[in-house]
Amino acid sequence: MDAYCMAVRCLEEKFDGLELNHVLRKYNEAADTLAKMASERATVPPDVFISDLYKPSVDYKDDGGSDKPPSEPGPDPKDSTVQEQEAMDIEPEPPAPDDSPDWRYPLLQRLVDGTLPLDQAEARRVARRAKTFVLLDGEMYKRSPSGILMCCIPRQEGIKLLQDIH
Repeated sequence: MDAYCMAVRCLEEKFDGLELNHVLRKYNEAADTLAKMASERATVPPDVFISDLYKPSVDYKDDGGSDKPPSEPGPDPKDSTVQEQEAMDIEPEPPAPDDSPDWRYPLLQRLVDGTLPLDQAEARRVARRAKTFVLLDGEMYKRSPSGILMCCIPRQEGIKLLQDIH
């Protein structure tokens, strides 16, 4: 039984009835295309509708039973009544120099020459994460799900940037 079936079975008690039919990808091309786009974080075509959900779409019964959601949903960012959060204070002393290797290095290796770390688990993680990054004119960018490219900088440069902003 795969992970999807187990997740559905965990929710089975929440429903009056349940019928689970697995459709192979080759017989469901539209769903397959959408799943591939999501996993690759590809730019969404203009003819595909996207709706971000910030709260459950189902009203749960308020009877104290098992129909309550597992956790409370976060506030709706579009709600104007949500109070603006205050920025955290930063320490006046700069952090000690970071001797750890640049976080971008394994991703750059994958993007430039296709090499992966020797550790199999780390290699899978790097291969999966590298799909969301691109190289343009020697600079590495992270592609957001909406298609916006964000410049990737070293950790120390990021800390300095945050200090300048504050």
